Order: sequence, then structure tokens, then C-alpha cells
Amino acid sequence: MRFFSQMPEYCRPCLERLVRQAVSLACPGDDKALRQGLGWLEELYDPSLPPPIIASRLHLKIKKYCKAYDPYQPLKEKEISIASRLAKELLPYYNKGLEDLLAFALLGNAIDFFRPLEEIETAFRQGVTLGIDHRSRVVQALKEAKVVLYLTDNAGEVFFDLPLLKALKDRGLEVYYAVKPEPLQNDLCLEDLKKIDVELPVPVVSTGARIVGLVWEEASAEFRSIYQQADIILAKGMGHFETLSKAPRRDRLVFMLCAKCVPVSKALEVPLHSYICLWEES
Repeated sequence: MRFFSQMPEYCRPCLERLVRQAVSLACPGDDKALRQGLGWLEELYDPSLPPPIIASRLHLKIKKYCKAYDPYQPLKEKEISIASRLAKELLPYYNKGLEDLLAFALLGNAIDFFRPLEEIETAFRQGVTLGIDHRSRVVQALKEAKVVLYLTDNAGEVFFDLPLLKALKDRGLEVYYAVKPEPLQNDLCLEDLKKIDVELPVPVVSTGARIVGLVWEEASAEFRSIYQQADIILAKGMGHFETLSKAPRRDRLVFMLCAKCVPVSKALEVPLHSYICLWEES
């Protein structure tokens, strides 16, 4: 598996940028909060840990300090609005079977909380260029599968996930849609689904873990049980790629993401902003 063994040196500036963004959303104009956030980065920074783990710990501290339960909500609302509109517009171009719907789900991962909204819209319209394409293997495996676990990423991606979820359900598969238990960054959580005008055709399950990506030890017993039963685990986003190196059932993992940063694109040996459907069985 192509996971990080050590955090690249240029992950540190990105984490600092994350602190500044999170504080600006949770405590606008609060210089003391910013100094506190940057101090926590000094305390938590560990080159041996995947960046999403450090980022998650920073988010939780900033949320608590600023007493802001969902500081990314305004940003999520804008991303959800764009994704809802463009998913309807673009879906007709991805209607030739499961491989197309996998590509459409991948397209949703163009959402990036560091990226201006107009750039996200442009990326949606540019379509999917796959740097690694294991879709045919996934489709073949789905013919023999019974249980599929779908690990979500950004909130707005739900509109790009929906056609694939419907197709899998129509084929008789038992599909679970896994989301965060509470707001964290711009990731899809249980409360987002209550606010978004969308009807999911499959059951929703919380990971139970307050983390970008997933740490097995922090997941709920219910989620772990479904994870262990799943024949295929479709994992959206860079956070899952960066954190799932030590999780069980790696031979069932399919990573679906856009390589939005240099460390991830180098780890995958693909150009920056390439889309990836990777099934690298152990």
C-alpha cells in the first residue's frame, strides 16, 4: 500500500494555514485565539503522524476554545449549493454504467476547503482525468459482493455519491453510507444530512470517530462491525488515504480521491489534481 511513512516537511505550512482558517471561521478577528491555535500546532506537531490526525486534534481544540460547534457551516452551505446545482447539470454525461458513476462520485471530490468556490466550479466542469483507474476491478468485484461500506468526505459530495448509491442498491447490494458523528472541518456529518434536501436510498451510519479520515481505535463498535462485514469499502478523500494504513481489511479498501496536494500526488505517483480509483490489494 502507498501510505505515508513520515509527514513531508511541507505538510507543516499547510497545517499552519489550516489553523489560521479554522480560527478565522470560529473566532473571527480574535488574535489571542490565533496565537493559541498556533501554539497548539507547536505542541501537537509530530512528523510520524498522518496530517489529518493532527488537523483533527487542532479542530477540536479550536472549536472548544472558541465555543463554535460548527465553524465551517457557512462554507459547507456554499459548497453544498454549488454541488447540488452542478451535480444535476453534469450527471447526464455520466450515465453509461457503474464505471461512469464511479467517475461521477470521484468528481465530487474536487471540493476543497482551501480552494476558492469559483475554482471548484471550474474543476467540476473540467471533468475527471484518472491518474490511477481500477474501476473495472471494482465493478467486477461488486458483482460478487453483498455488503458495501461507503466512507464519505466533503459535505457537498453527497449529490455526486447519490447516483452510485442508487445503482448499488438497485443491484441488490447492502450499502452503508458512513458519515462523521458531529461537525468537523467541512466533512459530511449526521446533522448535515438533516439539513440537506436529499433522500438517501441506503442506511446512514456514524463512524463514531471525531477525525478527518478514520482512526480504527476511535470508531464505534457498530461501525467496526459493519466495516468487518463489508466485502468492499469505498473510501472517499485524501484523509482516508492518509489514515487507513493500519486499519484491518486493507484488501477490501478502494481509495477514491482527487490528489489535491503535492505529498499525496507524490505518494501515488500521479500529477497534481489527478483523480484516483485505487484498489491495491494487500
